[in-house]
Amino acid sequence: MKITKYVHSCLLVEDKGKRVLIDPGIYSTEHNALDVAYLEKIDVLLLTHEHQDHMDVSFVKLLAAKFPDIEIISNSSVVTLLGREGIKASSQGNDFISMEDTPHEKILGNQAVPRNTLFTLWGRFTHPGDSLSFERTSEILALPVQAPWGSFVQAMEKAVSLKPKLVVPIHDWHWRDEARISLYERSRVFLKEHGISFAALDTGQPFEA
Repeated sequence: MKITKYVHSCLLVEDKGKRVLIDPGIYSTEHNALDVAYLEKIDVLLLTHEHQDHMDVSFVKLLAAKFPDIEIISNSSVVTLLGREGIKASSQGNDFISMEDTPHEKILGNQAVPRNTLFTLWGRFTHPGDSLSFERTSEILALPVQAPWGSFVQAMEKAVSLKPKLVVPIHDWHWRDEARISLYERSRVFLKEHGISFAALDTGQPFEA
């Protein structure tokens, strides 16, 4: 399995001849981490929820135009929103992608939280969107390590409690590069003590798992 990060929570996961793009949001596109013109075939697009840092609708339109056979999968709320933009999507998984509702964490000021979906790919890779409120993972966990709704300590404790073999850090746009490097190293050292590997990915750098 090859995993490539494109800023924040956006990951390209490749395995068994399939290419799955997850949560291309505005941080990924505005920082030019993703350019549709240079993307090779994308078979499936997964969107965990509707927040802009996970779903850039303009980019989704470009993807759908370039790859007319792309399978777009999300929850019913996102499917409805995309339908209003003329984009066809499904709220059902397929033979190698499973999905389940997982609560989005509380937002400051008791703002309404969107419906959030946890995806598992090939039974090996789990992406929970904006949630630390899930109780199981597969061997590879894309872990939100920082957020206005969560903390670094919560994230590390979640990893230790679930014990995946490998953690891929996501949701870290808010960290300066210097802080990211430092905290990635702290994560690596801490999780190693608990028998968990940590992939300190740079943008666009593929990782074989």
